[in-house]
Amino acid sequence: MAQEIDKRKLNRLLDLNKKIVAQDDFSKRIKLISDSIKEILKVDRCTIFIHDKASKSLWSVYIDGVSYIEVPDDKGIASEVYKTKKTVVINDVQKNAKFNSSVDMGSGYTTRSILAVPIIGYGGKVLGVMQLVNKIDGSDGFNEEDEKILGYVIGHVSAYLEVMDQEK
Repeated sequence: MAQEIDKRKLNRLLDLNKKIVAQDDFSKRIKLISDSIKEILKVDRCTIFIHDKASKSLWSVYIDGVSYIEVPDDKGIASEVYKTKKTVVINDVQKNAKFNSSVDMGSGYTTRSILAVPIIGYGGKVLGVMQLVNKIDGSDGFNEEDEKILGYVIGHVSAYLEVMDQEK
């Protein structure tokens, strides 16, 4: 049977929805979403990548802990999620051949686990990827409930990125 979302987490998501609607600045909305999802799911970092056709790369429109990340759109977990349009959960990245360790090497950070979800806009166009890194709640890693909660939030991110994409 599918796992239900914890009522406390659900209430925090509903509260987040109210805060998102009240915020009219794109950057502040994205930061609010990221900070809230990190708190609700007890993760260390959150990155929101968007795709740049010209450079054939994914770059961070929002990230905490590092100033900027750009990765080729054919290398790494975020790129796999972007291309396949499928959520990826990896609870031990060192055992995954697609893990791109160059970002960790450059920053000194150690990635242990990843939950990455495609950000899909209108008409099924993939706009980017939202990636959560390292559970900090003492659990064994990401689970089905985490995926459901991130799936709820990703709809908001998609709407904001869609508007940003149309304004280019």
